[in-house]
Amino acid sequence: MIQFEKQINNNVLDIPELKELRNQDWKFRTKKTYYHKKKLLEKLNSFFDWYVSYCKSNLKGKTYSQKNISQLVLKLSFKNQQHWNEYLTKSLFLSLEYVKYLKNVVTIKNIGAFDHTLSSLEIDLEWLIASYEVDVKKTVKSISLNSGRRKNLSPTDLFSAVRTLFRIEEFSKMEELYLRDLKPVVMFQIRQLLEVYGRELIGYYAINDKNGLPVKKFTQVSWEFIKEEVKSKKSRIKFPFDVQMIIDINRWTNNFVHTTYLHSSYIQYFVLKAIGVLFASKSKGIKIYTGKISNRFDIADIEITNYNSLKTDFEQYLNNKIPNTFVEWMPTNKVGAYIISE
Repeated sequence: MIQFEKQINNNVLDIPELKELRNQDWKFRTKKTYYHKKKLLEKLNSFFDWYVSYCKSNLKGKTYSQKNISQLVLKLSFKNQQHWNEYLTKSLFLSLEYVKYLKNVVTIKNIGAFDHTLSSLEIDLEWLIASYEVDVKKTVKSISLNSGRRKNLSPTDLFSAVRTLFRIEEFSKMEELYLRDLKPVVMFQIRQLLEVYGRELIGYYAINDKNGLPVKKFTQVSWEFIKEEVKSKKSRIKFPFDVQMIIDINRWTNNFVHTTYLHSSYIQYFVLKAIGVLFASKSKGIKIYTGKISNRFDIADIEITNYNSLKTDFEQYLNNKIPNTFVEWMPTNKVGAYIISE
């Protein structure tokens, strides 16, 4: 059972393993010897073991599919208390997976490189525990936190990340990189990945106006169209995975670009694992429109039937939004899906 330090009109989490880790954290930053690395790793694993036990005792064997997780944990706002409590419970599940992953990969040799990641994670886990105890378990009415972090990237942070990335060859050690600003660039990359993937899945190079200039409003239109297409019982696009999860992730990355809200590292870890389905080919070959067997290792086994009618409907979909738009189509053999019939 979790303990609290009583204060005037409030409570503070009393987790000895976390206190000892933070104390060792401070010593490590002032003197990075092998001894201090070893002690830090010991305290880290002690806290991780405690946290794994805490999660397991509260989850009681519950597991969640990627679909169930993506529908909730990638949101920034919630309709009611029930959704918020579900968000906390699923976040507990995700954080458990991430902590077990870190426990296997953090060693004495690389613990210095994980400095920023672990510091932010400690803050996020303390917040998650406190929120879960107050809102889900209702153990106490309120909890004061011992830590906190700034949850949005500023223009200065973004400039620091861009400059560091461009000059990355100049850094001799991972510890010299300020990963707090740098790692979120991954979310920008995921957004671009999904934009390009969706465009190639439909099979076009660009969407232009009557003057031949790209229509910037349509950078995300492929997934908007796909979302509508798969609602039909006669959908011409067949996915070997739950496409709604990818649509949720795409919305999440767009939100990040516009808000720069830094989600916890365990949520970023989940997203990186989840988008792997886009490239997971399981077939030994699929018969396509040419009558030949095609086998691609760079995309998932996504199949499209009646491709020409799909293209026509896509063009109509665009023109309903903005008249006089023109699609620059790819050759059919370049499309990022298996074309079963034209």
